[in-house]
Amino acid sequence: MAKTKKMTLKYWNSLSDGSKKRALQYCFPIHPAIVEMLMNEKPNLRSEWWQMVFTKVRIPAPGSFYKTVVNNTYLN
Repeated sequence: MAKTKKMTLKYWNSLSDGSKKRALQYCFPIHPAIVEMLMNEKPNLRSEWWQMVFTKVRIPAPGSFYKTVVNNTYLN
């Protein structure tokens, strides 16, 4: 099985809003207000919120048809 890669800003921006929201909901499952806040702003990698997201959310392995991978959990 091929490895996933670290999330990049370019890849994050290419995701659909649905994929972004599911990834944020995975990172902050009991904080819907944080999810909505982050959905309405551009990622700032200096922010602790975005650092957490980019640490947990990974780019899928090559050849995968899934758009978002979170800790071996694929989100489409």
